[in-house]
Amino acid sequence: MNTSISLKHLEFFIKIVDCGGLSEAAAQLNVSPSAVSKSLAAMEDTLGTTLIKRTTRSITLTDAGQYLFNRATKLLNEFDETLNTTSGYYHSPQGELRITCSIAFGYSRLVNLVDKYRTQYPDVNLYIDLNDNFVNLNETDFDIALRISTAPPQNYAMRKLVPIRWAWCASPGYLAKKGMPQRRVELVNHDCLVYPGLTPVLKVADEQERLHQLKLHMPIQANSSLVLLKSVLEDQGVAYLPTYLIGDHIQKEEITPLMLDGTITCETHALYALYFPSKYSNPKVRSFIDFLVAELGTLPAWDNWIPG
Repeated sequence: MNTSISLKHLEFFIKIVDCGGLSEAAAQLNVSPSAVSKSLAAMEDTLGTTLIKRTTRSITLTDAGQYLFNRATKLLNEFDETLNTTSGYYHSPQGELRITCSIAFGYSRLVNLVDKYRTQYPDVNLYIDLNDNFVNLNETDFDIALRISTAPPQNYAMRKLVPIRWAWCASPGYLAKKGMPQRRVELVNHDCLVYPGLTPVLKVADEQERLHQLKLHMPIQANSSLVLLKSVLEDQGVAYLPTYLIGDHIQKEEITPLMLDGTITCETHALYALYFPSKYSNPKVRSFIDFLVAELGTLPAWDNWIPG
């Protein structure tokens, strides 16, 4: 299509939708209402379709208009990102950094990390999305996805930040009532707080060395590590939790890690920063990932209690 539609046309169109009317968009853009109307008419004439249905009181996007609005918004965001990256390549990080992260890690650790980062880079503003669902960076405008995984997706650039360790644990109050287990098989005598799919299935070998799954008493099951943490702190049972959640409580002696069969922690996951290679040249993206690497180190602060 030999189109005469420009970025300015798209900017006017997006502003009409965002403001809910042509006059409102004109005021925001500091142009005349007729200029906004002519821009929209030119786009519809060039594309051969109606983008916006107008009444005296409101506007409504057609299906074609909704499609264009979604794609044009992403296009202009990427265009601005390209210009900002180009102009600021050798300058200090600035602007908005958009991060998506799992709920438990974000709540327990990311807030403190962000505070330290902004001390070094005060010109960066952060938008944080806490979400346990996988966020497709191809379909969103996030700059970085922080994910805890055993096998992160391979269709992004990534940086492995730090191992994530897990431990069986309970409160001193619970252990005073129920006793301290020494082996995993002894957990059958305890109240086990379980995250289905994350709490490991425990098996024991019989005399013929055949493995059998232990039947645990599970008074609480939840799809949230934060719920299980709260339950542990309230003396409700034994749970298998990531050490980034329980490390501070262990150091305060509010939670006791259990050494079962001679093992106190298991390292099965890692924290990754996922991003697009094209965005790594942006100072704010590069600086935040480099900051996490330096701040977390090989043994993050929440694991300082682990015996050497």
